[in-house]
Amino acid sequence: MKRISLLLLFFSISLPLDTKLVDSYNKDIAIEQFEQKYPNDWFYRWNNHGTPHRVIGSKIPFVFDTQNEKLSEEYARKFVEENQYFFGIQNSNLELWVNEFGNKIRYITFNQTHNGIPVHNARIDIRFNSVGNIVLFGHDGYPDINVSTNYHLNDQQALNIAKAEVQFSQQKGDYVFDEPKKFIWVSKDKKPTYHASWLLELHVHIKEINTGKRPVNHWKIFVDAHTGEILEKFDLARDLVVEGRVTGDVKDEPYGDERNRGLQNVEVSIDGYGSTYTDSEGYYSIEAGEENVFATVRLEGNYLNANNQNGSDAQIRRIVTPGSTEDFNFTNNNSIPGERDTYYHANHIHDLLKSINPDISGADYEMPARVNIGSEDPYWPCNAYWDYTSINMFSEGGGCAGTDQMADVVYHEYGHGIMQFTYEPYDAPWSTELSEGTADFWAMTITNTPCLGLGFFGDGTCLRDGLNTRQYPGNECGGSVHCLGEITMGSLWKMRRNLINIMGYEQGVEHSNDLFHFGQVGRPNSAPDLLEEMLIIDDNDGDINNGTPFYAEICSAFEEHNIPCPISGPFAELAFTPESMNFEIFLEDSQSDLITLSNVGQQGSTMNYAIGVSPFSNAQGGPDSNGNFWSDSDNEETINYEWIDISDLGTLYNFPGNDQAGINLDIGFDFPFYGNTYSSFIINANGWIGFGEDSNAWNNLEIPSIDAPRPAIFGLWDDLNPVNDQCNDYCSGEVYYHSNSERLVVWFDNVAHWWTDYNDMYYSFQIVLYPNGEINMNYKEFLGDPNNESGLYSATVGIQDAEGLNALQILGDTGAGNQNDIHDQHGFVISQGPSWIELNPTSGQVLEGNSSTVEVTVNSYDINPDLYSSFIKISSNGGQGTIPVTLNVLASEPGDINADGNINVQDVVMIVSFILESDTPDAGQEYASDMNGDGILNVMDVILIVSLIIG
Repeated sequence: MKRISLLLLFFSISLPLDTKLVDSYNKDIAIEQFEQKYPNDWFYRWNNHGTPHRVIGSKIPFVFDTQNEKLSEEYARKFVEENQYFFGIQNSNLELWVNEFGNKIRYITFNQTHNGIPVHNARIDIRFNSVGNIVLFGHDGYPDINVSTNYHLNDQQALNIAKAEVQFSQQKGDYVFDEPKKFIWVSKDKKPTYHASWLLELHVHIKEINTGKRPVNHWKIFVDAHTGEILEKFDLARDLVVEGRVTGDVKDEPYGDERNRGLQNVEVSIDGYGSTYTDSEGYYSIEAGEENVFATVRLEGNYLNANNQNGSDAQIRRIVTPGSTEDFNFTNNNSIPGERDTYYHANHIHDLLKSINPDISGADYEMPARVNIGSEDPYWPCNAYWDYTSINMFSEGGGCAGTDQMADVVYHEYGHGIMQFTYEPYDAPWSTELSEGTADFWAMTITNTPCLGLGFFGDGTCLRDGLNTRQYPGNECGGSVHCLGEITMGSLWKMRRNLINIMGYEQGVEHSNDLFHFGQVGRPNSAPDLLEEMLIIDDNDGDINNGTPFYAEICSAFEEHNIPCPISGPFAELAFTPESMNFEIFLEDSQSDLITLSNVGQQGSTMNYAIGVSPFSNAQGGPDSNGNFWSDSDNEETINYEWIDISDLGTLYNFPGNDQAGINLDIGFDFPFYGNTYSSFIINANGWIGFGEDSNAWNNLEIPSIDAPRPAIFGLWDDLNPVNDQCNDYCSGEVYYHSNSERLVVWFDNVAHWWTDYNDMYYSFQIVLYPNGEINMNYKEFLGDPNNESGLYSATVGIQDAEGLNALQILGDTGAGNQNDIHDQHGFVISQGPSWIELNPTSGQVLEGNSSTVEVTVNSYDINPDLYSSFIKISSNGGQGTIPVTLNVLASEPGDINADGNINVQDVVMIVSFILESDTPDAGQEYASDMNGDGILNVMDVILIVSLIIG
């Protein structure tokens, strides 16, 4: 160590620092020349040192085949060369880093060099759309580098300095990860200084135990090649303080049930015949000769190797017979839950990544997954981390569930690896809001819930929430990357929600995932960078200033977190005709007409619309995927608060515990719900009824969610405490039910809330089901102060399907105090539009100045003569609309075939023409002609009409 210190002293005395900045790049002149050449509205974001980090706006026209890599690079270099006033870096000093095509965008990134040495984190980005127009560019380079590249330290000297800095020792198993590399290191100051340096990469183990720190570091260290000074060092091993939940075999959450699933990508080895790998459902096939032979199966495969750190690795080895079916089942007899769960979920996120972008290959190796890590690791318990090459998952302890049994923790840690693979060979922005935020969103989009870390500290707890309201740049976070990450993942979750609302679940999730992943292919360094990258992917005409098809849904999500959108318009505006629709048809007939939807908004705008049939004139929500709407007695004239009194009829329902359901009961009729029909139900003590398995989830969530009870109807899902078999001192209130062929009523009578934060609060409400699928929820009385102690109260009210993917939420657990939205004597109705009307299509897009038509078809096949009404609801980013619809089903008096109000010889002539098939009756004429109702027109019907005429 003394020798190295003397060396440092010598260099610091004898060598000057050649880091002077030559200030020749003029930002104002560059803007003036650029906008003279490309006149239009441009949005700039500037680096601290004065170059434009992002320039976005109208397209810059270049027309060529962007599928051609060579042409793409040539045009990118041409743009740089023609705009030297803006870039100030010659092409000879630009080294191609990224040249990729994905999702209609050609990504070009050059890294800057100086005298052949790469400049750290100095790059120029250019994005071409599918026809070759530039839609975004950025300049993170340094036009005025002035530094001596005459290295005075050799690589071995720099390596020794770096080793001393991090206490490197081969005796601990430390190793040099890669060869030393030359770099120009740049300070992050407004006027940067430049240093010729060596980059060293060291994998170092921590010698001390019980330090509370991760047991391994993967250091990148920059050593000044003149002075030996440590310019910068950072650790690429990533960690997580607390995350997630998984329960079962394979589990999705810590406190759920095990469910047998196919394990993907597992290696199946046959002695003497080699190996094969299972498919996505766990199936395999391999040749194995004709004689009995040994087979070996481990939780190891193409993309993951689960290693039990405190026991033997999972393995099944036995004799198999060729020609027979040989199943291998991993249970607690041959493996531990953490091995199975981590293996399954890590492969799941790998396969999802490949489905989004088949060209990404960074994760295509047998990644180590260390599971069941215990107290031998100083970072245990309540943790997990990514260490640059593997995921590390801990066993249960310290009041926390095992992270190796939590799906969302596995997804999160693997998400760190995805970011690393996406940015390689250079460093991802680990210290920004992107690092933890993108890893969080991987978990959220797969589990379909904004709750991250569900069940980590116990059933129902969440670590982080996609519905958070943190504001960019997150000054309150104090630099904490997990806190900063909430800004990114909150923006992404809300974007996903908005896209689902307008596109439907499957298309919304797919588009959201595409934007999220390909936005990172652009190697953004901040949440605003990510937003802009996603907008150019969403764009469809090369001019981002006129908006993108879904800019409203994307931008509004990020703006909720104070991340500015570079698009202030244009805005769509809905116009539609007709204002009302009236149909008159006979029985057993149908009729069609058209609605015209027009976008009369600003030039270049795109209107996204969804249209459905509602039973309400003033629907407050919907439609969901099943066509359900809701409204209430405060907003709909046809809805009244109508309490159904079953006090003399109801049967008392018994609960075995305060978070459980009792016995399964008959509904009394077949109840249609999200495409299924149910004849029995359960009542859960926490304010909901269901048609499947029970759930003890007392901490209510936003729906849809796979972690919420399903399928279920939530009258007032919260932590309630009715009388039950395990009552505490303040359980209170009973639940009654009564059913017949006309309706089912479930009545929560003065039921207490669990008193933590909600002392002396009691609720009386009922859920009513009808055979046609209609659901009523009546709220009679709320006793107690809703602001008691906690200051907030929020329950979940609505319905959810069996998969937890589709729901209609009336109230959700927003944490915003929604108790004022339900009051005493308040009625809600959930219902679908009538079956006699259909729309096609039910969603679409309309460009500015264009129109789209929707066909409306009514029929009278299953209804009686009468006057019917309904409402067509239009939702769009250009406004909302309602079109009243009436259907008058006509039926002539039997015998009055020509509907003139008289029965005479003219009617006889008409029926004879029908019988002789010289004419064809319409539906109303056939109804009036079939006097005896046998479905056949013949002489008997003629006789009956004649008898009416002659009296």
